[in-house]
Amino acid sequence: MADNNERTPLLKVEHLSKEFPAESGMFAKRFSKRVVSAVNDISFEIYPGETFGLVGESGCGKSTTGRTIMRLTKPTAGKVFFQGKDVAEMSKHEIKDMRREMQFIFQDPYASLNPRMTISEIVSEPMTIHGVGTKEERIERVRELLDVVGLNPEHINRYPHEFSGGQRQRVGIARAFA
Repeated sequence: MADNNERTPLLKVEHLSKEFPAESGMFAKRFSKRVVSAVNDISFEIYPGETFGLVGESGCGKSTTGRTIMRLTKPTAGKVFFQGKDVAEMSKHEIKDMRREMQFIFQDPYASLNPRMTISEIVSEPMTIHGVGTKEERIERVRELLDVVGLNPEHINRYPHEFSGGQRQRVGIARAFA
């Protein structure tokens, strides 16, 4: 008999949609009823041990889907469940805990990395936000993560523009691991 946890998805998205008002002109916000559908009725489940990639053309709603799942923006319709719990019913503390467990890696690594921050600051930022370790422990963890993703740990004081596109993508992966 299979373990019950194997049948419970870590993440379940049901009929998720996100619309934004279509604005043009001075009175658009007040009088316009037009909307742009960024995400339209998507559903999927991710189970423990699975890897999930959401791919598509530029502008098709991948980032909006991620932001909506993580409750950075409110969905127009649909439900998101993380470890069986409805994300819409989570407290601020529960959402913060959920975000520690779930990260997304952007398609364009350069656009997702702050050019004014060093690689050390970028990778350690999630740990700082969530109060993980001391500053020294975070720096050591950044070195470990850079090594894990195949980057030279000695480059922690470099900036994103000093890396190739593939290396910047690995910085984004190290940040997600952090």
